Amino acid sequence: MYAQENITAIATPPGTGGVGIIRVSGPTAYTEALKLVAGSSKTSRPGQMRYAKFVGADGKLVDSGYYVYFRGPASFTGEDIVEFHCHGGMTILTTLLRELLALDIRPARPGEFSQRAFLNGKIDLVQAEAIMDMIHADSQKALRIALSQHQGKLSTKIDTLRSQVTEVLARLEVSMDYPDIDMEAEDWRQTKIVLESVGQQLESLAGSYTEGRLYREGVTTAILGKPNVGKSSLLNLLAGEERAIVTDIPGTTRDVLEIPVNVHGIPLRLLDTAGIRETRDVVEQIGVTRAREAAQQADLVLLMFDLSRPADSDDRSLLDLAGENSIIILNKSDLARSFELPDLTNPAVEISVEKGEGIETLKRQIYELFVRTGTTDQNLLTNERHFQCIRQAQSSLNRCLNGWEINSMDILALDLRECWEALGEVIGRVWTGDLLDCIFGQFCLGK
Repeated sequence: MYAQENITAIATPPGTGGVGIIRVSGPTAYTEALKLVAGSSKTSRPGQMRYAKFVGADGKLVDSGYYVYFRGPASFTGEDIVEFHCHGGMTILTTLLRELLALDIRPARPGEFSQRAFLNGKIDLVQAEAIMDMIHADSQKALRIALSQHQGKLSTKIDTLRSQVTEVLARLEVSMDYPDIDMEAEDWRQTKIVLESVGQQLESLAGSYTEGRLYREGVTTAILGKPNVGKSSLLNLLAGEERAIVTDIPGTTRDVLEIPVNVHGIPLRLLDTAGIRETRDVVEQIGVTRAREAAQQADLVLLMFDLSRPADSDDRSLLDLAGENSIIILNKSDLARSFELPDLTNPAVEISVEKGEGIETLKRQIYELFVRTGTTDQNLLTNERHFQCIRQAQSSLNRCLNGWEINSMDILALDLRECWEALGEVIGRVWTGDLLDCIFGQFCLGK
């Protein structure tokens, strides 16, 4: 499975803090790591935090703090683990780390602790990937989904579907191995119904990915409009702080400014762009070009117009940028209305950035534009790898069902086996070394 070696890494982020943690895992982690513990402070009692002085090989004091020992397999990795909780200065942490590396311990690779937890059956791949999703969650909704996956709810769903496929596959295998034992017509029909149910559930899972990925990756949102329509003011209002410069001078924003915000649990990456208009200013022209490029790449485009001014050619050209995921924002609703564009086909909301009016309506429209599935947190696919595996499973299952009445049993079994393997890839029942390197290589050190 993997080389039985002791590994170590700093488990807390770089920088200065109150506490820093170094983690050691491996077959002789306890014996080797506790060589840094001075005097009679050593304990073999698992799970007990114990105060001690930490010393180097020369016996000189490095720091004092707490250490805790977890005996495998009742640990995160399934191996013996020792953690040192010392003062959170990088000099202290790196000094202790050097002392550990001088022993029979090597530096851990990114994600190697979690990879060992997977290989030792402590977690599956979905649960492992959920760890990083929990760390990087940008909203409470994203955190709830990651927590649900880490608790194994999505894994249980996939495992149940895989078990149903396994039962059908076993029936086909028996029928092929023992030709004298034919499946009754009713059994044959009921078996197909089981597979059709599996297909419907796979379809539902795959359909949830459009929404689920938003909580994991966020929605790139470009705010477009002419100069001085209120784009930067809207960004500041949604961000809850002054992040963009706001003046009465047209063309203040020359480049694309990106700010993360949260709208009803959906993380948005707001892009404040240069005002789109015809201009001879070379720098402003570059800004306008970048604004149009941002609109083409964005998941959501907020097109802003000024209700207090008559529509002109620049306003009309903006409508060419409106797509399926666009919302028309009519700003300055607190002023006398002079703006009219009869060919508005996208959702429109009137707001006043100055008065703070209509902002909740805008947030609700953004939410309703993306959240359509109504699925529960535990049934949302958020990971591209999971989605591709589910689609592969669907494809194989559909081939099986489409040929149910005409194909031979060995062909049906071949398609079902491919479906079974694809579902196994989601949770890690089927895996390759390259797949594990790709997944865990994205983890941070010490995780």
